[in-house]
Amino acid sequence: MKIGIDLFSGAGGFTTGATAAGVNVVLAANHWDAAVECHAANHPGVEHVQQDLAEMDWTLCPEADILLASPACQGFSQAGQPARKGSGGSHAPDPSRIRVKGQRDRNTSWAVLAAADTLRPRHIVVENVVDMMTAWDGFDAWLGVLQAFGYATRVHRINAVNYGGAQERERLVVTANLGGKGIELAPRLDIASPTIGDCLDADDDDGNRWTEIASKPERMTTRIAKAQREAGRRCFWANVSESRGRSLDEQFPTATTQSGTQWNLVDGDRVRVLNPREMARSMSFPDSYRLPRQRKLASKLIGNAIDVQMARGIVGQVLAAA
Repeated sequence: MKIGIDLFSGAGGFTTGATAAGVNVVLAANHWDAAVECHAANHPGVEHVQQDLAEMDWTLCPEADILLASPACQGFSQAGQPARKGSGGSHAPDPSRIRVKGQRDRNTSWAVLAAADTLRPRHIVVENVVDMMTAWDGFDAWLGVLQAFGYATRVHRINAVNYGGAQERERLVVTANLGGKGIELAPRLDIASPTIGDCLDADDDDGNRWTEIASKPERMTTRIAKAQREAGRRCFWANVSESRGRSLDEQFPTATTQSGTQWNLVDGDRVRVLNPREMARSMSFPDSYRLPRQRKLASKLIGNAIDVQMARGIVGQVLAAA
């Protein structure tokens, strides 16, 4: 069995998917205590490290065959940040500087290079938002350092629905193979993706708090009415600008850390916010996965995660190509 390390491990999507693909993840590292706690609750056999990975002593880490990493995306993502979308982005904030509460600004992507330089794993898989390669002037240089270390790299844009996920969640995935050919990833068309309806609880389950649409603010009722015209009286709707109604036979849009208060099931004259378990299913986490009791915290962890099915498919292809 291949040995793996999961950096910026979050809630554990990469670890869960890689484990299903046959990897023994022995170490997971993240700066956020809530993420480390959630990961440890679900992967008790993994060694956990909580710290700023820019300051990690990589010589203390075990050797690994595959390094998995999902650096912070906040400095790259254009989602919900219209100020960064100007022509040419000449007045945009520097996306290489990322704020992490309680720590100095830094681009966490550089930690991947430090780990690669010291550990020299055979394979590296990095996942992030697509904007990482378009909004960051340093992306080509970052990729070039991996190549200088002897890695053959490939850059992919991957949608979770093409790997059996329930979200139209497009992500940048970089594969790096030491001393060999670059590894190309292909969609897993043999795996059917769940629909929105497949991920929902029964309407009368505990925790599903319905409210009357008529009791909502006019702006919200107008948006819901539009969603129902688009997708029927019973549909999925996200309470964000430019969101459309979706049939329950479709897939979810991309989850964010705010989706826990934005994703709604509309049913006739009533509406409810999706609960964290339903959101976790949208990211392919099994129902046995332990989540924080606080809805907002659970939703934030889920919105930051990598889809489990996508992680499994990617890692499986990397190992098969070795």
